[in-house]
Amino acid sequence: MPADGVQVVAVVETAKPPSILIVEDEALVAANIEEVLAESGFRVAGVAASAAEAISLAGAHRPQLALVDIRLTGPVDGIELACRLREQFGVPSIFLSGLIDSAITARAKAARPLGFLHKPFRPSQVFNAIERALSAGNN
Repeated sequence: MPADGVQVVAVVETAKPPSILIVEDEALVAANIEEVLAESGFRVAGVAASAAEAISLAGAHRPQLALVDIRLTGPVDGIELACRLREQFGVPSIFLSGLIDSAITARAKAARPLGFLHKPFRPSQVFNAIERALSAGNN
């Protein structure tokens, strides 16, 4: 200890965990994803069941990534929403879907997704897809 009795302690700044927006209109699926994200050390920026709700949450919380169900109820589907999130807020998306055919895949490319998760998915698949997406976004 120095003569003046003051001990210097280094301050370690910890990075905030990545913030993820969940856009899923099936409440049970959304709750499951939210739990997986929390257990994996991610922050949940919010859970939206519609495109309008997702846009509002994205504007308020500025997530680093969005998990977006392709088939949302309402006038705006997940593909159009992902395009808006990227254009308006710079938020990239990973698509979630139980059914992806070639026409949907072709349309989805316009949103430049960082991945696709096919329902049902395992927690490890969610974690790995997010890690890959965040790594790709930082390059």
